[in-house]
Amino acid sequence: MRILLVSTQDYIHHPVPSRHHYIFEELAKRHEVHVPHFHVSEGKERETRLIVHEATKYPFKNPALHYLFNAPHHYKVIKGLIEEEEIDAVVASHVLAGTAAVKAAKKCGVPTIFDLKDWFPDSAASYYKNPVLKWTLRNGVWQITKYNLGMSDQITTVSPSLVERLNDRGFDAKLITNGVNTDYFKPMDSVLGKRRLGLDEDDFVIGFSGSVERWYALDQVIKSFAKISEGEGDLRLLVVGGSLFTDYDQELEKLTKKLGIEDKVVFSGLVEYEELPSYISAMDLCLIPLLPDDWVDIALPNKFFEYSACGKPILSTPIPDMIKIGGENLFIYRDMKEFSDKVLEIKNSPRSFEVDMTNYSWKRKAREMETIIANLVAGKNR
Repeated sequence: MRILLVSTQDYIHHPVPSRHHYIFEELAKRHEVHVPHFHVSEGKERETRLIVHEATKYPFKNPALHYLFNAPHHYKVIKGLIEEEEIDAVVASHVLAGTAAVKAAKKCGVPTIFDLKDWFPDSAASYYKNPVLKWTLRNGVWQITKYNLGMSDQITTVSPSLVERLNDRGFDAKLITNGVNTDYFKPMDSVLGKRRLGLDEDDFVIGFSGSVERWYALDQVIKSFAKISEGEGDLRLLVVGGSLFTDYDQELEKLTKKLGIEDKVVFSGLVEYEELPSYISAMDLCLIPLLPDDWVDIALPNKFFEYSACGKPILSTPIPDMIKIGGENLFIYRDMKEFSDKVLEIKNSPRSFEVDMTNYSWKRKAREMETIIANLVAGKNR
């Protein structure tokens, strides 16, 4: 099949790969997959099996300005690709560029899948603090997202709760959860991981990996860690990742200095995807401090699968869809006192876990997406 992917990010420069990278790099082994390039990031260029087409006319680095001012050009490029490359199906996911994609696909009579990889109205608003701006963004993004969903032939999304939310709003959606690359993420020697980071092999390392943004309550984690570590000299905190569009990571570093614990906290910054398992290997306890409640109710974080594949205990806020999957390595906290108690409980009774993530491998997720696309194309050709 010839597939056109319209992803949520700069496909070749964004420093953090998304589910689209994992799924469509796998599909590109046996299909011809095209992707328009929205040059909004400045990261190192990523190798790809996909056929990349430049789609940037106005190179704004602010994402909102970039996609807004390039919208007419995006439509022109995407429509041209559908026609010239004889595309069989379009998979769209971006809000504004997704509108260009669903319009162009409809114009050309090509079936479209919209992959809703999170609840865009809330994720768009989460970068800002001003309540009026947050409300405006949340409502505006929902109107655009609703249009995109209505124009699509099939909807896919990442969690059972998001499927239910879409059903409540009149949209039928199929579930393709996030997953994990089981070739990379697997149990590794924690001593080697700690040595690489300059940590003592006897340190108990609490760790977080992922986007360092405000929907993860790392400020609360750091404040609790400061109190716990007063009586636990071997306790360390490792934060792997960075902030892309906010200064939240800088705020957290300032907080550690204010609390006088900068010698106990390691901020790695952004790391290469291939190196992430070695950083996780250094962690004795992995964190998912997701907030607020309206995110928790629909989330199924990718890091849950990555931590689990590495055999690590996980301490998380109560995320319903994650709890349903479960596993003896999953521990839940509902407030910061319970967080502190669980940290000490796990520290005092350390253990490793064997967690089978076969059903959540990205290869399996790629096959699930492939089946949906193939059925859609076959239905069109009947």
